[in-house]
Amino acid sequence: MKRAPESATALLLLLLACLWAIPATAQPLRPVTLQLKWAHQFQFAGYYAAQELGFYREEGLAVDFREYRHGTSVEAEVLGGGADFGVSGAEALLNYQHGDPVVVLGVFFQHAANILLYRADSGISDPQDLKGRRVMLPAAEVPSLWAMFARHGIGRKDIIIQQLTGDINDLIQGQTDAVSAYLTTQPHALAESGVEVGILHPADFGIDFYGDCLITSRRLSDTSPELADGFLRASIRGWEYAMDHPDELIELIREQYNPARSRDALRHEASVMRELMIPRLVDIGAMSRGRWLRMAGVCQEAGLIETLRPMDDFYHIPADQRRLGWMTQGRPYLMAAGAAVALAILILALIARRQHQSIRARTRQLEHNRESLRQVIDLLPNMVYAKDREGRFLLVNRAMADTLGSTVDQLTGAQEIDVQPDGDQARRRLAQDRMVFDSGYPLVILEEPFRHRDGSMHWLQTTRLPYLSADTGEPAVLGLSVDITTRKLADEALRRSEERFRAIFNQTYQFTGILSPDGTVIEFNESSLEQLGQRPKEIIGKPFWEAHWFEHTVENRTWLRDAVRRAAQGEVICREVTSLRADGQPMALDFSLKPARDNEGTIVFLIPEGRDITALKQTEEELRRLNEELERRVASRTRNLEQAKDDLEHSLAELNRTQEELILSEKLAALGSLVAGVAHEINTPLGTGVTACSFLVDRIAELDALFSRGELKKSDLEQFLDDGRESSASTLANLNRAAGLISSFKQVAADQSSEMPRQFNLHTYVDEVLSSLRPRYKHTGHTVENLCPDVELFSYPGAFVQIITNLLINALTHAYGPDDSGHIRIGGRLDGDMVIFTFSDDGVGIHESVRDRIFEPFVTTRRGSGGTGLGLHIIFNVVNKVLGGTIRCTTGPGEGTSYAITIPREHAPRMENPENEP
Repeated sequence: MKRAPESATALLLLLLACLWAIPATAQPLRPVTLQLKWAHQFQFAGYYAAQELGFYREEGLAVDFREYRHGTSVEAEVLGGGADFGVSGAEALLNYQHGDPVVVLGVFFQHAANILLYRADSGISDPQDLKGRRVMLPAAEVPSLWAMFARHGIGRKDIIIQQLTGDINDLIQGQTDAVSAYLTTQPHALAESGVEVGILHPADFGIDFYGDCLITSRRLSDTSPELADGFLRASIRGWEYAMDHPDELIELIREQYNPARSRDALRHEASVMRELMIPRLVDIGAMSRGRWLRMAGVCQEAGLIETLRPMDDFYHIPADQRRLGWMTQGRPYLMAAGAAVALAILILALIARRQHQSIRARTRQLEHNRESLRQVIDLLPNMVYAKDREGRFLLVNRAMADTLGSTVDQLTGAQEIDVQPDGDQARRRLAQDRMVFDSGYPLVILEEPFRHRDGSMHWLQTTRLPYLSADTGEPAVLGLSVDITTRKLADEALRRSEERFRAIFNQTYQFTGILSPDGTVIEFNESSLEQLGQRPKEIIGKPFWEAHWFEHTVENRTWLRDAVRRAAQGEVICREVTSLRADGQPMALDFSLKPARDNEGTIVFLIPEGRDITALKQTEEELRRLNEELERRVASRTRNLEQAKDDLEHSLAELNRTQEELILSEKLAALGSLVAGVAHEINTPLGTGVTACSFLVDRIAELDALFSRGELKKSDLEQFLDDGRESSASTLANLNRAAGLISSFKQVAADQSSEMPRQFNLHTYVDEVLSSLRPRYKHTGHTVENLCPDVELFSYPGAFVQIITNLLINALTHAYGPDDSGHIRIGGRLDGDMVIFTFSDDGVGIHESVRDRIFEPFVTTRRGSGGTGLGLHIIFNVVNKVLGGTIRCTTGPGEGTSYAITIPREHAPRMENPENEP
């Protein structure tokens, strides 16, 4: 037995480790610099937490954070002595392989956040689509992106490489087709701006590299391993705290590092980082040498590395491992153990020989058990499958077969690429399977999209395990996928609900918070904190009555403690209190403290609320002082108002009288225009008749002279008779024409002055009105066409006279220029018991600035040229109040103007004269 030496050795190691770990507290802090890879944001929250919580001080370190500067690299700063440590990524691996003495201490992002962003409407969905496109990339190579390009056969000549500017507007404005970005920030910023983008994530195409890692130089790692160990320990503790308290770190970042970053953006960044770090599955800071080696191999395949350099010097060796080098004297123990193992193997071989007989008997039982297991697997609701390296199904259960629209027998032996409805999905899953083959480690994907045969998109949580096939003895991958679509939708709904609640809670202007039933502060909205000049760390977790909400007096503290006790018992507390603003000014609050219960009625929270009533109090005081002054002014103001009322009534009466006079003047003007037209028309036939009669008188005088002289011949008499007949016929025709015009004018004038309805033919009557108005347009080059139907109406013809006259004059005045030749159409049609009367021109139309007000009184575009603006207003009143109909106008600049008047075909007599109304 050699227990004593082993125990002594272990005890000695323990004592040495304890002695080595004792910090020299009396020594001053050692200053070190951490070079960040970007500006201050949640990406570095763990380091901020280690600084704020004193973890670095406990390791004897005074840490200074240095932001990224354009034109520098983290690796160059660390190797050049400008920084002791740096936050890098897979770029550190490239630097090491290129000969730089870079050392990696630990990994914090298990998955790289480097992505390519593209606009959703660009037609890009696969790396192959980037060929011939413009791609913005940083000057330093991003290994995961170039490895993805290489895996899809994309070289530097296949894309148009643009220098990354850092301005995401280049993508929004179409200056590039795809841009290198970071998964934690830019996609969220674009989504907030309403820009739909797509993401090419190398991990989705089998390129799963480490992300953010902590590096140092080989010189520091070899000469000061304890320094490197202490910095790594404190950083890991900081990251553990940051992942457990993201909201607290968000406030710290906004207060001390980057106030410009919004809380919403930092929360989103923290959420995405949790998925990249997967702290629930992988220890923070942990890394695998095998995975670094595989990453180097992928980079070599992509042409980023020519010859692989041994990786031993890439890893930091902790100080305690360096001190244990002398323990190689334990090799004799290993030799003894090897001999014991060999002996055990020999004994097992003898036992196996004896059991050979029983194995055959148990084979049948195993076959039976295998079939039972097959049935159990098929009953599982989750997808279970096993595949070889080529993606061929070795085992598949019914749930997996159903999602692919196939059967278990059809899938067994088939390659997934041949049965998957989504080729991209099949290639991505094959790449993930091969990662398990290459690494020999399980691969857990918490969320991956999976398209079913029916086209629906589901979300799976998939675990892939390496194992040896019992049938072939070849390596295989066993996959177990749980459909988490329902949970993801519920989580997303809960996340949106929480975001909405938080947004509402923080943007609520009034003082609002949440307390535990014992009065401990859980949270307060941002408005309250800003208004009262408080910080979250100053109040969170402390008793409500200890914070400087109100005047910090013993009386107030006692009252608040008592209020919390009473509210915790179910009472609602209300009181007006005085608080102090951030600027020290007093503020009156309408304060309340209410209990909040769960579904079972148990009080789980207390809700303090306060409404700022300072202005209300000041207003009340001002109102009190003003009340007497107002009362004194009331009597005087009342007298003034009464006088103003009398003046207003007088002005209104004058306005009504003036409007009535203007409407009557407009109506008489229309009648005058009608009279002028008829007079002009009558003048022509009368002139012709006078001429014919004068000629006849002259011929009679000539005939009388011949008769007096006795020279009258038969031929002279015959010529006189011919001339007389021709002159008489011309005179009679022109007199008849004048009589007809006078008759039409008498009818139109009588109708216009009459207020009684009568029977008339629409087409004929419109002809009569146009005959009276023809002088207004016959020399203008315009044509007026009567397209009215031959229908009988019982209505007010005088109203039609006024409508046609006003519309025609309006069109001739406003619709055409001096040299235009327009076409005006007057028509109509029957629609049941209604008649739709139309008037349209092809002129310039009515400008939109007055289009909606054309039927209002005094609206005109020719006020300086004699227009009163009452023409269409009179038509509107005539149509609505005389004819009992409606009028609708359709117009637009350059589109002409048309009016549609809908009236009853049969109209009962009415005595009112609304067109004269104001």
